[in-house]
Amino acid sequence: MPHMTHNYMLGLVALILSFAVTFYAPLAYFWFKFRQQQRKQNK
Repeated sequence: MPHMTHNYMLGLVALILSFAVTFYAPLAYFWFKFRQQQRKQNK
């Protein structure tokens, strides 16, 4: 049953993608805010 395995792999990739997005979105946001604060302090 290669079709079932393909669907399973597709679901796994989607799960990992969604997890990475939800995990890295706030991380990138805070990093961006930190960079902005550093830029303001330098001026």
